[in-house]
Amino acid sequence: MKRNYASGSQKRKEEEDRKKQDSATTSIPSLTVEDTASRTEIESAPLPNTEVSSTAQGTTSTVIIADDPAQWPAVLTDSVCCQIVKKGPVQVTNIVFPQNSENPPRRFTNENYMRSMKNGEKSLRSWMLYSMSTDSVFCFACTVFGKRDNALSNCGFRTWRNLPHHLKEHEYSKGHCDNMTNWHELQRRLQTNTTIDQRQQDLMRIEIEHWKGVIRRVIAIICHLAERNQALRGTTSELYDPHNGNFLAQVELMAQFDSVMTEHIRRIQNQETRRVHYLSGTIQNEIIAIIGNKVLEEIVRRVHRAKYYSVIMDCTPDVSHKEQLSIVLRIVNCEPSVSIAEHFFGFLDVEDTIGKGLTEVLLDHLQKHSLSLSDCRGQSYDNGSNMMGHKQGVQARILQLNSKAFYIPCSSHTLNLVVADAAKSSVLSISFFGVLQRLYNLSSSSVQRWAVLKEHVKQLTLKPLSTTRWEARIDCVKVVRYQLPEILDALSALQTFAIEKGDSETMSTAKSLHGELKTWSFLLCTMTWYNVLYQINHVSKLLQSPNVSMETLRSETEGVKEYLEDFRENGIASCQTDAKDIAENLDMEMTLPEKRQRKKKRQSLYEGTEETQSTPDETFRRDFFLPMVDTALRSLSDRFSRLKGVYDLYDFLFSKDNMKQTIKNGKLHERCKKLEQTLHDIDADDLALEINSSLYTFPDHVATSPFDMLNYIYSEKLLDLYSNLSIALRLLLTLPVSVASGERSFSALKLIKNYTRSTMGQERLTGLALMSIERDVRQSLDMEDIVIAFAENKARKQQF
Repeated sequence: MKRNYASGSQKRKEEEDRKKQDSATTSIPSLTVEDTASRTEIESAPLPNTEVSSTAQGTTSTVIIADDPAQWPAVLTDSVCCQIVKKGPVQVTNIVFPQNSENPPRRFTNENYMRSMKNGEKSLRSWMLYSMSTDSVFCFACTVFGKRDNALSNCGFRTWRNLPHHLKEHEYSKGHCDNMTNWHELQRRLQTNTTIDQRQQDLMRIEIEHWKGVIRRVIAIICHLAERNQALRGTTSELYDPHNGNFLAQVELMAQFDSVMTEHIRRIQNQETRRVHYLSGTIQNEIIAIIGNKVLEEIVRRVHRAKYYSVIMDCTPDVSHKEQLSIVLRIVNCEPSVSIAEHFFGFLDVEDTIGKGLTEVLLDHLQKHSLSLSDCRGQSYDNGSNMMGHKQGVQARILQLNSKAFYIPCSSHTLNLVVADAAKSSVLSISFFGVLQRLYNLSSSSVQRWAVLKEHVKQLTLKPLSTTRWEARIDCVKVVRYQLPEILDALSALQTFAIEKGDSETMSTAKSLHGELKTWSFLLCTMTWYNVLYQINHVSKLLQSPNVSMETLRSETEGVKEYLEDFRENGIASCQTDAKDIAENLDMEMTLPEKRQRKKKRQSLYEGTEETQSTPDETFRRDFFLPMVDTALRSLSDRFSRLKGVYDLYDFLFSKDNMKQTIKNGKLHERCKKLEQTLHDIDADDLALEINSSLYTFPDHVATSPFDMLNYIYSEKLLDLYSNLSIALRLLLTLPVSVASGERSFSALKLIKNYTRSTMGQERLTGLALMSIERDVRQSLDMEDIVIAFAENKARKQQF
């Protein structure tokens, strides 16, 4: 008869393998290195699943206590046993168990966890554990409290054919019953705090609570400073040193009113903390990295929950001359309520800034965080050739990998280029902005001149011309538009001031500017440019909000186009009316300079002698007004024509009226079919039926925008009725409109990594940026697992 138990040689071989596994268990070196000759502090953050197992000759070793019983140490100390019993057995159920080499092959199943009774009832074997590393089962009670003299407590049992018979024998054995009694007894004592070493446990519990309080305060201080982009460290790391930085200064301030921090500083000063106090720069970096990773994990979790996302990228050099790539992900959250979010996804140091290099960096970052490019439905960048190039740019390379990731050029950058084109349309426009910059340079280059200016111009102040954001030039035009008389008085005062100081250059410049500003042509240019810049700047600011979607972009750009077309016909008359009021107050001559007409030489006798004479008003309209407006209109149409394909795909979903018009034209099924063939995310026939149904059920006040319609579906729990429509609306709202969120991250970058912090590492920079930019996400996280991990590891180093 073939035996169903292991032979002696097999047991010895398994014991040797077991010892090899124990010797190979990962160890973490000591968290403290004491050196009486050095004041260097070395601190390291503990792993959440680590436990202290032994202390010898001043060195603390740490081994990982895993859920897998095959990876537990060969010798379990009392403290480790207590920790294992506190945690309890963790049964693996949510995997596909592997087959063994038996003939026929067999495997462990979840049914083995249950014990079947005669009456059909089943009871759970709470003591049984499955080891994923060895594909075997263990007895929790016998492994922790027994002598490990059988397979279930030593090396694991994996002969699945004999498992039911072996389990039945083991369950009724005396050793198993005794070990189960010991397990439940210790578990009860730990729950009621009645163990033999209760005094030591109480002292450790008090110590753990103390360190929890310290770590909570340390994390709170770091988060407080990081959210305000303030530096943490100073030139020294000594307490009560005036140059020790903001972090230690906050610790000192808190210690004046908080008993926990007061006790902590007392221990440090009395050297009771064994030189490890969690206030050093090393621990700051580790906490920043841990919190940054938790924020990233939460963002990734939200992206996975939303399924679809869009990518927003932009690059800028930092103060240490490194090219920083900012990545932002745009998603549509539907639970608990519908909202659009653009989450900062980190700064990446890039060396290759061409399209291929940037694409590879993006793909690696997405793969690192388990985000599939196939779920990307949109991409938006600035108008740089490395980003928007049709053949080698990032958008072209992404489209080759995923044709569903539509490229949306940044609307704010596009409007900026429209203004830039219009500003270069005529000589008068170029000279107009040159005069404004000269005016600012004259006043700002001297403290005394600026004081003279402020004495006269009290409400608004002069601004320099923005070299990158052309629509922002409204700030410098606005001052001249509303305070031209005060500026002219200031220039007259500057002339007097320069004569007294003998400054001929200042006097000449002020006199020249005074003469140029006090002309009818300059006043008309001011009125014209202010009206155009005001309209474009208003739309640009509106489109920078994360809540804006494609239907708003289309309506606002069409509104700008209609305004410019109307302004072309009636704008110059309105500008003359506004300028007339200012000119009358200044006693300004309201005439344009008349240019001498060149007489055309007659080349032959049959040429006519009549020559058309243009009036100054007609010349101004022909040489300045019409080129500016026509250039703006042409540039607006050309640059936003790239969105025609996206509009043709989605515009029938922009509102209830658009849906009705599509049905009236008989093109609803055609549009739905096109959407299905392009994205493969919806069913065209079902979508058409749901749209027809929504026209009768959606209230009028929620059918004006895709966001309102999607919010109505989820708030009224109508997802089962409009599942395809909800997917289509989510895809539409996921498309980005601008890269403003990426630009905002650059503002945080300049505050975090300034010239006094130019040596900051990339990991610390990204962690601080995530804590600052994504403060709402950070505040929603539970930091207690970090607190417990640090506190328990520190408390076990104390001698009681």
